[in-house]
Amino acid sequence: MKRLLAVFAACLACALAAAGPAWAAVERKVLRMSFRTAEAGFDPQRVFDRYSVGVCENLFEGLLTYDYLARPVRLVPLVAEAIPEPEEGGTRYTFRIRPGILFSDDLAFKGSRRELVARDFEYSIKRFRDPRYASPYEWLFEHKIVGLDELAAAAKKSGHLDYDARVAGLEIRDRYTISFKLSEPDFNFLYVLAMPNVVPVAREVIEAYGDDTMAHPVGTGPFVLKDWVRRSKIVLERNPNHRGYELDTRYADPADEWDRRAIDALRGKRLPLLDRVEIYPIEEEQPRFLAFVNHEHDILDETPFEFIDQVLPNGRLAPGLARQGVKVFREEQPEITYDVFNLEDPAVGGYDPQRVALRRAMVLAHDRDQEIGIVRKGQALPAQSPVPPGVVGFDSEFRAGQQDHDVARAKALLDMYGYADRDGDGWRERPDGKPLVIEYKYNAFSQSNRQLAELWVKSMAAIGIRINAGAVQFADLLNDKRVGKFQMAGSAWIADYPDAQNFLQLLYGPNTGQSNEARFRLPEFDRLYRKSQAVPDSPERNALYREMNRLLLAYAPWRLGVHRIFNHLQYPWVKGYKKHPILYTNFKYLDLDVAARQAAAK
Repeated sequence: MKRLLAVFAACLACALAAAGPAWAAVERKVLRMSFRTAEAGFDPQRVFDRYSVGVCENLFEGLLTYDYLARPVRLVPLVAEAIPEPEEGGTRYTFRIRPGILFSDDLAFKGSRRELVARDFEYSIKRFRDPRYASPYEWLFEHKIVGLDELAAAAKKSGHLDYDARVAGLEIRDRYTISFKLSEPDFNFLYVLAMPNVVPVAREVIEAYGDDTMAHPVGTGPFVLKDWVRRSKIVLERNPNHRGYELDTRYADPADEWDRRAIDALRGKRLPLLDRVEIYPIEEEQPRFLAFVNHEHDILDETPFEFIDQVLPNGRLAPGLARQGVKVFREEQPEITYDVFNLEDPAVGGYDPQRVALRRAMVLAHDRDQEIGIVRKGQALPAQSPVPPGVVGFDSEFRAGQQDHDVARAKALLDMYGYADRDGDGWRERPDGKPLVIEYKYNAFSQSNRQLAELWVKSMAAIGIRINAGAVQFADLLNDKRVGKFQMAGSAWIADYPDAQNFLQLLYGPNTGQSNEARFRLPEFDRLYRKSQAVPDSPERNALYREMNRLLLAYAPWRLGVHRIFNHLQYPWVKGYKKHPILYTNFKYLDLDVAARQAAAK
């Protein structure tokens, strides 16, 4: 018997040796890239930073999503069978879910295969209003769905949300049909349902993992979370339960080179094609850049500004990168950067003329031209309102003169309202004689952020205001802003959906403690905001948006920043790439030519 086994082993060894080249040819398709900031976790109802949400895009699926190629963006069904027509004057939307869609396997399902059903959407939307989770996106469903506010109010009193309670506006008609009844017409509701946060989670998974749901995402998406080392490594692998997609080319632009390349690479194939995606959060920009240059990563998302001159000298791709076949996707993102004042802070907050004058003077003294030219290397456009280009409601004619760089006007305002240097040390005091020193918090991860903070210090010194700038880890900064633990801080917002409402809600009073970091509560602004929600895209709605912009400039809860331009780089073995303006990741549409990558490595 031993002799037979030895013979068999020898034969097996010979067979494996002979098959060596064939094994190499089936190497798995593993895409590697970095995030420029660390993630927070992957519970879709609890996260709102774009990196965490970007991972959730691959793990979960909502009712709707966006076509990959269409520009301007276009909603398409995802797990829904179709996009419904509005009923009852725009207050009801009824969805039929495709039968047979499965969640990825998990111990919480106790060995059973778990099908997605309408009740999963009912449960997940209720989670946005559960005080236990303090969802940063609770505002999406406040004053929105009939009966849901009452359930949330009861939960806030008792500390416990009753998930079994019937909500009239979340009507389950059968196993696969859910009908939403809204309190009033909302012409952006379908956009809300396409957000990567508004996706179904399974109740038994949430109950099984308790407070650790950030680490146990279980969805119906094309990938599963295979491994996660917090702030260090995120590994996704193809979900074996997933039904697969096909690229929809109906809305492609035949004149667009990115569309043509994506269609050539993906047409007729079953997606996703990648076996595995490895993401490495690297907050320092130099090692992130070098990881791409050294072929350790296949994609460089958002080339750091400090390397723009090396990557795009004179606006053209550097010859060394061009010889390697690197492609650059230049994107004017639908986003805005801004610096936010805490309106509840006794020094910089408040609505009285004195404190408003202080904020307006600081805005006038800040040198945004230096920000764009020196720090951002020209890769940005000055913002005139909170609403960026490419978003419905953007007003290209609107000009914000109150945000111009004008040191003389800034000094005059401070003098007029009593901010003077009383002790002769070169720095101004408050009108009551108390010292005026402002703490500025910024995200610690990049050289650019340090330069932006230094610019604030320098700009304010020119008008006699002291600023202490302090670097804070990204997750801590998000939390500090959310709870109001700051005086001034840097911030940014990218479109969840392509409508001005998504940006103006950042200043809506009831969103304080969620997305309203300034804690700005101005009754007139709130009134206009609510009125705009009930009006479809029209000159009437644009007039409301314009009036809200004027109030923002008058009270100055923000210093408007810029709309950034990002340059995304890919090696030629990455196939199917096209950056989407709303969705952050595109893994399910990518392919990898492993042989080409191996050849480049030799």
